[in-house]
Amino acid sequence: MRLLAVFKKSLIEQIRDYKALVLTLLSPVIFIVIFGLAFGQGFYTYTLGISNDDVGVMGEKLIYEFQNSKYPNGNLMFSVVMVDYDTEQVLNGIKKQKYDAHLYIPSDFSESLHNSGQGGETSSVRVPITGNPSYISYNLISSFVENHIHNFVWTKGMVDNPIEIVYEETESTKIKSEFENMAPGLMVFSVFFLLILSSMVVTKEVENRTIQRIVLSKIKPFEIYAGVSLSQLLLAVVMLPMVFATSLMLGFTTTGSFGLAYLVGLIATFSAIGIGMIISAFCKTSLEAFIIGNVVVTPMMFLAGIFFKVPPVKLFTIMGKEIELLTLMPTLDAVNAMNKILINDADFFGILPELIVLTLLSAGYFMLGVYLFSRRYMRKA
Repeated sequence: MRLLAVFKKSLIEQIRDYKALVLTLLSPVIFIVIFGLAFGQGFYTYTLGISNDDVGVMGEKLIYEFQNSKYPNGNLMFSVVMVDYDTEQVLNGIKKQKYDAHLYIPSDFSESLHNSGQGGETSSVRVPITGNPSYISYNLISSFVENHIHNFVWTKGMVDNPIEIVYEETESTKIKSEFENMAPGLMVFSVFFLLILSSMVVTKEVENRTIQRIVLSKIKPFEIYAGVSLSQLLLAVVMLPMVFATSLMLGFTTTGSFGLAYLVGLIATFSAIGIGMIISAFCKTSLEAFIIGNVVVTPMMFLAGIFFKVPPVKLFTIMGKEIELLTLMPTLDAVNAMNKILINDADFFGILPELIVLTLLSAGYFMLGVYLFSRRYMRKA
């Protein structure tokens, strides 16, 4: 009976805190939805640059196969961009991300396939796939392209496969493992844990009723908010070097500027703190703040492109910078900037568009946090 009494009491308390209960139940659903959309539907169309120098017809047929390859749900797998074969033009297109990878079909492509199909003397033909492995999309599209080429050969009834796929990396590439590809994004994500902590710091003051004494001291909302923010920023100042050092010990290598990466991390911290304070304005307990903070930060991590590329929903372009729907999420430009610095050795001007957007977002979330904090606590305490 006592067991049932404890069970009933615990159940009632959880139902009373319905926000935490609902968010706890929805969290695994959100995980499933994110991964299902990213990997289960096949909705991302990769941009493939192709240069065709083949003197026969097989090159055109292969291009046709790429243009008409579809996922089971009917979406196109590839958007083909025809490119004149010029090394500088190809590398420039990859650098500016005009296409996720480039495929070169050589002049003897058809001849080699014809000889193989006739069972004659087979001469291999080199088919280069060029891209930058620091871009997640290249790591995915390259395997798809190779599989399509081999399937194309086999469906033509070839006795032997004469195709030799050659992966050519751009000069700016230094990726040696999956971890090196993800490490810059994980460094950014580390400071966004402060989003959860900053929301809990404020709600803890409310739970302990110390917020009332703070308000009675005639302190201004901005001063309270700035004081909490500076305490969290100090944690980021200490945390970022620890994260950088740990990454290096685990095998991450870079020749990029850690100072510039440090700056990006600190600016991103203000966004995290601002979002945390916004969350605190809608919570009554630190437990609520903790749960809601986790629900908010999890999609921000996965949709930032750390683990997989998310299809962009482009809104408009300003000064060459494409503004996407997810640009409102500060982790996106923070991760892009960190990747450019630590993987592609970008300098300050190379990340200036991302830095401007990130700074504006940080200022916006900071001011919104001040407003909501004042409205929720300074008027009611």
